[in-house]
Amino acid sequence: MNRFGGITRRSALMPSLILRNQQQIKNKMIHTSKRCLSKEDLYFFDKLPGEGHQPQKGVEKIFGPLRAERFAKSLYPVLATPEDVFDVAIVGGGIVGLATAREILNRYPEKTVVVLEKEDHVAAHQTGHNSGVIHAGLYYEPGSRMAHTCVRGAELMYKYCEDNDLPAERCGKLIVACNEEEHAQVEKLYKQGTANGVKDLEIIYKDEIKKLEPNVDAYSALNSPNTGITNFWLVSQCLANDIRQSGRGDVKLSFEVLKVNEIEEDRRVLIKGREPGQNGPHLSVQAKNVITCGGFYSDRLSKITGGNSAKHKIVTFRGTYYQLKPEYRTIVSRNIYPVPSGGGIPVGVHFTPTVDVRRGHQMIVGPGACITFSREGYKFFDFKLKDVLDFATNKPFWEFVLQNFSLSLGELYRDLFKFAFLKSGQRIIPNLKGDMVEPSFTGVMSQVFEPGGVAAGDYILERKCLNGLALNLRNAPSPAATGALAIGEMLVDAAAEDFNWK
Repeated sequence: MNRFGGITRRSALMPSLILRNQQQIKNKMIHTSKRCLSKEDLYFFDKLPGEGHQPQKGVEKIFGPLRAERFAKSLYPVLATPEDVFDVAIVGGGIVGLATAREILNRYPEKTVVVLEKEDHVAAHQTGHNSGVIHAGLYYEPGSRMAHTCVRGAELMYKYCEDNDLPAERCGKLIVACNEEEHAQVEKLYKQGTANGVKDLEIIYKDEIKKLEPNVDAYSALNSPNTGITNFWLVSQCLANDIRQSGRGDVKLSFEVLKVNEIEEDRRVLIKGREPGQNGPHLSVQAKNVITCGGFYSDRLSKITGGNSAKHKIVTFRGTYYQLKPEYRTIVSRNIYPVPSGGGIPVGVHFTPTVDVRRGHQMIVGPGACITFSREGYKFFDFKLKDVLDFATNKPFWEFVLQNFSLSLGELYRDLFKFAFLKSGQRIIPNLKGDMVEPSFTGVMSQVFEPGGVAAGDYILERKCLNGLALNLRNAPSPAATGALAIGEMLVDAAAEDFNWK
């Protein structure tokens, strides 16, 4: 009998949890506006409404069996605050993080995995705002991680889309040289792609180009028939569903990771976070190991996982897209790209057909590559002081700007003025007019610069952080979406070695 005349009830279902909760709050005082109450002054119900149910099919259908089970069995009464425990936590719900989680689940049938994503849906940034091109592997240094994962990843991506009945088309690509001077780039890409194992490449000239694409005016082109298109946002939704429905994986959305600490006595990692823009509730997850695939924020995640955040600082660039109006969208039938413009950042304004379930079947034109003043700077005037200070103090970035000043200024100019943007496209399709296009979406890409002002030409792994418990992917620009499934393989290979997975 308590002091209010009621009987303090004990749960018939979970008596040990009630007793443990009582031990946790023993001797603690509860403050009110009038006086301090001891625990004995208050009556506690066994649980809140909705707690203690069996796993519900509706929750399982949306979030998967693991979330449904853990949600149903969450500890009560309300003062108990358990942490979810997993074998591996993946920070970042873009296509690379999701592919890595899927690879772990497929390769290690006993492991549990959670993906922690800051936004309220997966693939919110780079994965969901790009051209949707499945690259063949032409632009990357032979022997590099980029070259290997792009070529292998493209085939894995086509296979994944086929197995899951997702839209993917090998529509091909022409990389065009507008004059004889640019032809050297076509030959270079041919040799590089061949060395990387890209199949069926051929160099063609003006007359052959006109047969394939009558509206394109070019001196020569590299024809890449195995380049294709898909919807990486949709692929990511499918990957997230694979993870949830495995019964051993979960995808936690609106979970912005703020702290990552080692629990020394358990050799585990405690990850704390909360919903972006909110003061609470505070969220936490425990895992034996953590792998970060943080995109825009990979350097900041490195800092909180004990890595060297002074190196490989992120700079973000905005890419604006236009699209051809419906009556003009079939003026080309494949991807049409210019030869690379140099500097290691933009591949130039190009024409790309899309199979995008959100935006429809379009012919998009773009993107540029303009510096942003916010890491999520989808508009020119988006501004965040912390982000500006980061790139303003980034010496390798400014070395790049000085070495490529006209390119950098030109990208800024194209971002601001439609006519300047379209002028780049008119080099390839002279009859392109301003009234033939309309605004489309905007994307943001992240890039690391190396000392000397060189854009990092390969993926960068930071290994054995947090006393050997963490692995960080520090640089993953294009073609990371194409290569995501192969990058997942690469990261799991590294994790198995670093974390002694058997």
